[in-house]
Amino acid sequence: MKLHPPAFVESRAAVKGPPASDMGALIDATLASRYRWLRFPSALEARFLADTADSRLRTLLIAGTLVAFVMNLFLISDRAMLPDVFEQAVLWRTWVLTPVCLLGMWVMSRLPYPPLRELLAVSAGVLASMVHVYLAAISQSPHTAAYMTGLAMVILYNNVFVRCRFWLALPSTLAVLLAYLASLHWVEHHSLQMSISIGLVLFSTAQFTLYNLYTLEHEERHNYLMTLRQGLLKRELTHANEELERVSRYDGLTQVANRRHFDEFLAHLWERAQVTPGQPLSIIMVDVDHFKAYNDHYGHPAGDACLVKVAEAVQRCLRRPGDLVARYGGEEFIAVLNRAPLGQALAAAERVREAVEALGLPHEAPITHGQVTVSVGVATMVPADRQVSVERLISLADEALYQAKNRGRNRVWPDGEAPAPC
Repeated sequence: MKLHPPAFVESRAAVKGPPASDMGALIDATLASRYRWLRFPSALEARFLADTADSRLRTLLIAGTLVAFVMNLFLISDRAMLPDVFEQAVLWRTWVLTPVCLLGMWVMSRLPYPPLRELLAVSAGVLASMVHVYLAAISQSPHTAAYMTGLAMVILYNNVFVRCRFWLALPSTLAVLLAYLASLHWVEHHSLQMSISIGLVLFSTAQFTLYNLYTLEHEERHNYLMTLRQGLLKRELTHANEELERVSRYDGLTQVANRRHFDEFLAHLWERAQVTPGQPLSIIMVDVDHFKAYNDHYGHPAGDACLVKVAEAVQRCLRRPGDLVARYGGEEFIAVLNRAPLGQALAAAERVREAVEALGLPHEAPITHGQVTVSVGVATMVPADRQVSVERLISLADEALYQAKNRGRNRVWPDGEAPAPC
């Protein structure tokens, strides 16, 4: 994978990553690249910055509040080492830097772009180092050279406490080191020994903190990718389990419930209805008339298409919440109607019969009505009554279906008033 130097990216509101199906491969490729430049591919980088934006903002606001306070603590050092410019120190630290830091935090909390927040945070440290060098440059104190060791605190603030992104911490740290080099010309009372000693302290502080900052950010990015990958795997597993559960409970051809799901659903409804006196439960059994002849005449693919259309017609007519349609076996379908008395179940059964007839599917075998029809049997029980059972209810529906077929098919049994079509 080709690596690129860091760059600003879009805000969270504009982040649009790749599809979930491609994200796993992108994460794996990024992990393999080891991202030594601390930069992900653009889509993943945008997501990383967006996902970490809130925690980073909290860190930056806490750091900004602390630096506004610590900035004024430096007045103790100013008073002890640069007494002749103490008034200027109070002016710059208390009346310039502190308001600027507070204003910067206010602006930072409203910026939608995470990289700009980081830039504001490191700018505060660089500005503080500039003030530090300026105070030493205008002072006549013999301690001005030693005073420059305070620049190490600016480096520590940016790289350890704020933990700025490495590619912003690097130039800001170089700016502080350059400020020290400039002080060798502007600030008096520098000796070679003092300059070398302070320079080594600042350089070592910069080196160690930058190395630590790089390592921490690399670890943060690695942990983020691993967490993201784990989340994707978890979602994939959940989706696979849901799909497996759906496949295990629904008929693959008609997409209605299978017999296993129906049996469990009916047992659950029956158990609930047993504690409610007078609550009826109805079963509708539907059988496609002369389906074997249809298969023999038109072929199995046409037979499958016929079953799909019949299942759709049955479902259209039985849409009440709490009802369930299932494929009971072969060309036979079954439905349970919760809290439906016999009259209501017969009306629903007649709607199913008329809906299938209205499909107008040709059935040219001599023994048929010229088109696909269904026979429907209906049975109703009150589960709370004694001497009734689920098995007996299904058996009664099956007997009613037999009667419908035995009496010429394309009818509902028990015979009742035909309601309006569905």
